[in-house]
Amino acid sequence: MKSTANFFSLNKNHNLDLCICNCIKHLFKKENKVIVITSDDKLERLDKLLWTFEQNSFLPHKIYEDGDKVDTPILLLSFKYIDKFEIFNEYKSIINNHSTPLLKNIDAINIYEFVEDDENNKTISRKKYSDYKKYNFTLVHNTYDEQTI
Repeated sequence: MKSTANFFSLNKNHNLDLCICNCIKHLFKKENKVIVITSDDKLERLDKLLWTFEQNSFLPHKIYEDGDKVDTPILLLSFKYIDKFEIFNEYKSIINNHSTPLLKNIDAINIYEFVEDDENNKTISRKKYSDYKKYNFTLVHNTYDEQTI
């Protein structure tokens, strides 16, 4: 089965980190296991935000470290572990908050990409979109709305 790359365009008023948290919340509610791939410098900030962005909810998550058990429905993953992707095969939803597209060892997965409203990020996203297209992903593009996820 083909994988899908879902692109969501943000406007200048959107906060990327909050959009990612809302996406995690929606995917988790649909009983999906979710991986968020990002750079090392963003992991701690996202971890803290997942504890505080909504006062009356809890999203079970952890930051993955090499050798950890993969035992939580929401996993925050440094891009440096992408070569170990086969151990995460139970996760079918991935939020990619890294500038590199996820093209290897990906089958029957939904990838979520956010396009920030500045030219540099749009250029990165266009390149990722093109790469996903070359690898025959199903491509979906929407303007971000919390309800469209």
